[in-house]
Amino acid sequence: MRAAFVVACLSACHTPWEWPVQTPEEQGMDSATLDGARAYAFDPTRHTQGVVVTRRGVLVAEWYEDGRGPDSYGASWSMAKSFTSALVGIAIDEGKISGVDVPMVEFYPQWQGSPRDQIKLEHVLHMASGLMWSEIYQVDRANESDVVSLVFTTESPLDYVLAKALEFPPGTHFEYSSGDALLFSGMLAKATGKRAGDYAQEKLFSRLDIENAEWWRAKTGETLTYCCLDMTTRDFARFGLLYMQHGVWEGEQVVPAEWVDASLTPSPLYEGYGYQWWLEGNTDDTLPHDLFMANGHDGQFIYVIPSLELVIVRNGHYDKFQGPAIAEPSLFLRYPSDGLVPEGGTIPPDTWSHTEFLRPILASIR
Repeated sequence: MRAAFVVACLSACHTPWEWPVQTPEEQGMDSATLDGARAYAFDPTRHTQGVVVTRRGVLVAEWYEDGRGPDSYGASWSMAKSFTSALVGIAIDEGKISGVDVPMVEFYPQWQGSPRDQIKLEHVLHMASGLMWSEIYQVDRANESDVVSLVFTTESPLDYVLAKALEFPPGTHFEYSSGDALLFSGMLAKATGKRAGDYAQEKLFSRLDIENAEWWRAKTGETLTYCCLDMTTRDFARFGLLYMQHGVWEGEQVVPAEWVDASLTPSPLYEGYGYQWWLEGNTDDTLPHDLFMANGHDGQFIYVIPSLELVIVRNGHYDKFQGPAIAEPSLFLRYPSDGLVPEGGTIPPDTWSHTEFLRPILASIR
């Protein structure tokens, strides 16, 4: 009987992790100075929905626009790329992927015999596949943009990327590409036997007690690993804290420590980028040297500053589609950006400065 109770209690008796909450002063910060970040973020021109500030794993401040709160969904846009990177590291650790030197043709045999069969996983992690790509978000140049075509004109986004020709030898040219990041979707599905979103639920979200995360899928079923992961601002902060803690959560190694280190090591081609993480402290001397971040369109940010034990998240205004998180067929019909659809999708800030936003937070530390 006792053994049966223990087995049942492993699931039924689990107490979900919640953010401990303290005043800024209890974590060595000054409230009045810290409030400058709220004033900056919630200027009406910046269209901020939510901000969470944590120090030493403790929530010290959170602010929301009217009508939103801790349970409101925020959008990720390309912050999802950093989550995808974590899944790749977990799959390698589990032996489902042999390592970062594996040729991508192992997962996409249709590339065999073409120059694309030289693309390795690490090239894709570093945004250096060499595939032709144009990541343009300006409305007046939409006809030049591969990322716009990806979300507007195809029911099978992965097939769109797989058809792209090679423009540069793999590993020789940095080109930020949502197409590269979508390659992880098919790769993870083949390696793990699960959609990337389902694998994330099992190996990442459930481990962090993140409930009700929704990762958008294409009509053809693949998880959109380049974008479009909906969760609360507090939950985005959990992911930042996981990386600040070197992949450890509640005493358990969720993401391999070696993968965290590798992810935050600059690419040989661009010191401001690792494995799907932006290493802003390497390229902007107005920011802390060890700052790294997940960065998404329309102003979605997870800032992590290990030296100061800070994790800060900013989400922009987001009106979430109320149906299933599936693009049918155009993602933008349900997940529009740039304030293009009234009462739908995300609205960007008119202007945003990482330095100006973070300055009062950093200055608040006593």
